[in-house]
Amino acid sequence: MKKHIIYIVEDNPTESMLLKIALQQMNHLTVEYFSEGQALLNRFKEQPADIVVSDLIMPSMSGQEVLKKVRKLKKSTLMIVLSSQEHIEVVAQLQALGIFNYIVKGDHCLHYLKRTLEVACFLLEKEFRF
Repeated sequence: MKKHIIYIVEDNPTESMLLKIALQQMNHLTVEYFSEGQALLNRFKEQPADIVVSDLIMPSMSGQEVLKKVRKLKKSTLMIVLSSQEHIEVVAQLQALGIFNYIVKGDHCLHYLKRTLEVACFLLEKEFRF
């Protein structure tokens, strides 16, 4: 099984730490964490990721802007949003960008993220095209 490259951008240090703890046992993933969108994009230009997980509301660049730029750089990258935003209009705008999944932050979001990453990796292995 190929080790998939995952980039995660989360500006909240506590939530970033929880993500690291939750995902550390997923040995088939190579995960890099970023605290702001531009750092993720700089790294993405050097080494594109298979999957990008982004918070939505961040101070210097919104998650939506990060995802738009990722989509321009590599259309096949799967994009997952992990946010506390629950407005259907926001979700619809992100779906128009072609996100793979939208996960609302809450009690079970880390469990859902792990399952979503497992499904995404399976589909990437099978070379499923979206």
